[in-house]
Amino acid sequence: MKQLPHLDMLLFDNEEKKQGSIIRKAGSRKLYILFYYFNKRVEKTTGLNDTPKNREKVRLWLDRIFERRDAGKLIFAEAFPGSSEEEKAYFAKLEGWQYAPEPRDILFSSYVQEWFQTVWSYYPEGTKKDDYKLIINSWLAPHFKEMTFFQISGVEIQKFIASLKWRKGPKQGQLLSKARAKNILIPLRTIWNDACDQYRWTLHNPFSNLRKHLPKAPAKRREGFRFDEWMEFLNRIDPWYQPVAELMILTGMINSEMAGLRVSDIRPDYILVQHTIVRGKGSDTPKTLYRIRKIPITLAIRKQLDILLARNSDDKLVTTKSGTYFNPANFRKDIWEKAGKASGITDKVPYSLRHSFAACRRWFREARPRTPACAEPLPIRASPP
Repeated sequence: MKQLPHLDMLLFDNEEKKQGSIIRKAGSRKLYILFYYFNKRVEKTTGLNDTPKNREKVRLWLDRIFERRDAGKLIFAEAFPGSSEEEKAYFAKLEGWQYAPEPRDILFSSYVQEWFQTVWSYYPEGTKKDDYKLIINSWLAPHFKEMTFFQISGVEIQKFIASLKWRKGPKQGQLLSKARAKNILIPLRTIWNDACDQYRWTLHNPFSNLRKHLPKAPAKRREGFRFDEWMEFLNRIDPWYQPVAELMILTGMINSEMAGLRVSDIRPDYILVQHTIVRGKGSDTPKTLYRIRKIPITLAIRKQLDILLARNSDDKLVTTKSGTYFNPANFRKDIWEKAGKASGITDKVPYSLRHSFAACRRWFREARPRTPACAEPLPIRASPP
């Protein structure tokens, strides 16, 4: 037995210059093997305690490893199944074959780390990229990190859906909505499909029968404003923000688009919608390409634009009273909800303006000026048919 102080190891059985070495690390009772393969140092634990019988057993096993190597038949991934996937792939390439791990070999957490570097990092900057990272870190990683892809079955995903609950606020402990649960499953499905494609796995699709397991969407009343509702609501909005709200219902633009709207986007006869601001981050690439569009400027739209342009000395068109940039979250909390309470119309959100625009565009004919300037009303029933 020879002491190797620079390695802090005890070297056994190499007096005859055998290939590879059996060692024991200082402070450990376990036997290790140490050898070089393709000029790369390989050190592995055997899991066996240091006894004469185990040393003999390990030497016989190590000799067989070198016999297979010398015959060109050694497959590192089979000889050392507990090695990292990176190490298996590295030696597989040198051995002249493509390593394809089995689903039971890959932990979700390990693959996600690689996926962030090889797939997610190439996503264009914007809401989708940010949302995927937030969902993975907040919801997917905590639940699936110690599971292999073989363990992620349809039953396991049903359990995951059942665990999706509000973590704080007045709804704490209640199930998330169907729409929110579906949004959380989108990155999971994407990662699953990418792994199956990368490793050529043919697996049963665990997402094939999710519809019946998602939370039931509660019945909602119609989101769009009735004309009389809109007039009442508009009169209760802080006057500074009335042209903002009117421009939203006239154009169908949403909060993030209003926040990103620039003076340079106002062309002689149309508005070019091409910028957004979401969670304080500006983007020149909206979430989906169809959201880049041209909105013709009508007389009613021109009137609201003139009000906003007259206030502005910067390239951002919509500002607050204090001159800071329009913040969608603050608008909803401080302006919208206040108007809702004052008018008694509390079942609408700013996105309702988009629904109203889509459903009631004929409101906005420009036959004659009115107050507000956005509308020429048509007869509308007071209640849904």
